Amino acid sequence: MTDDRRLQESLLRLRTEIDALGVGDDEARQRLRRLIEDIERTLESPGGADSGVVAQLKRSVLRFEASHPRIAGVMNELVEQLGNMGI
Repeated sequence: MTDDRRLQESLLRLRTEIDALGVGDDEARQRLRRLIEDIERTLESPGGADSGVVAQLKRSVLRFEASHPRIAGVMNELVEQLGNMGI
């Protein structure tokens, strides 16, 4: 499986976890959706690898580790995959 395919699968899993968040998690849901948009923009930009999105992703992992461990796990996978891609 290619790195790009693995990354897309992780983004899909993250979207699924976001959709499963409870009603009171609207702010978290919005932040995570913006983060996914930032990751996708970074991937679409030819040669414009942005390490800022990785730093933002790492901060989000810390923020969600206790409250949403599955989301944090998927975000950790994304950090690793982006690092493997040189981003």
